[in-house]
Amino acid sequence: MTKKLKVSSTAYRILLLLLHLNEDRFNVSQLNEIFSKDAQVARYFSKDVILKYISTLRVAGYKITKPCLSNKYTYELEKSPVLSNFNERQLKVLAIMDSYIKSLHQIKLIEKYQSFLKKLQKIIPDEQVQLLNKELLNQNENPEADYFRHEHYAELIKKIESLKKDKCRVSIKYKLSEEAEEKQVIFELKNIKYDKNEVYISGYSPVIGQTQLIKLGQIIDAKQLPTQSQYNQILSPVIFKLKGNLAKVYRPYENEKVVYSGEKSYSITVTAYIEDQDILLNRLLKYGDSCEVLYPKNTRDSMVKIIGKTLNNYE
Repeated sequence: MTKKLKVSSTAYRILLLLLHLNEDRFNVSQLNEIFSKDAQVARYFSKDVILKYISTLRVAGYKITKPCLSNKYTYELEKSPVLSNFNERQLKVLAIMDSYIKSLHQIKLIEKYQSFLKKLQKIIPDEQVQLLNKELLNQNENPEADYFRHEHYAELIKKIESLKKDKCRVSIKYKLSEEAEEKQVIFELKNIKYDKNEVYISGYSPVIGQTQLIKLGQIIDAKQLPTQSQYNQILSPVIFKLKGNLAKVYRPYENEKVVYSGEKSYSITVTAYIEDQDILLNRLLKYGDSCEVLYPKNTRDSMVKIIGKTLNNYE
């Protein structure tokens, strides 16, 4: 019989308190709500008991704010008694990451990184905090920072983020080129992707049963539809056949499975569950005449179209 590990209930409450004070600031009532909703505690305490727990952390060396009007009478961890040390190069990398993340214009991602930096400053010496803030300021004011910027997509990225948050299907109007006809697709938004200077939205199209990538620069309009997103289904597979020497040495990629092997003809059939069809097709093109896309029809047609455009270059 496994012996149950005994943990002091008071110690648990103090550690739980420390965990949350490191995350944000709270008043006594809010801390009581946290205790009441925790499965191991599940009860309320008097104000004196909670202040006693905070006092215990202070005695242990944790610097915790004193409640006042400026902080709306809340408590928050300001500095840990156990500090880590970063060198100047490491602090500069953190500042460069901050600038790069801001250049992506994804609010949720920016907020998460800002929260990380705030927590980091609680566990490093004050002089390093000052140096980090100096590096952050230098990077924000450096017009020659070596990372890609996407200011011209800022508003569209924010709109896409908002549409994704609402978890509804969207209607996307786009044009592949100036001369091309306007197209429309129903999308269940998945994420925003960056590739060098290009930005794409990735989403599942229930019409064709595949994930698609669309460049933000090609989008004319994006509108929310009243239908709730149902992006929880298994992706439709892409099946392709490989033959010859390639079939002998081929090693399946992640989310790929060899479903048939022809010993005499040295051919294999591969089933791939992949989100980005364009990435898969670009890889299969490298296999030349040793590869044939079998299913689904729209993916096979896409490959035929790509090969046709390539052949046009040699006419």
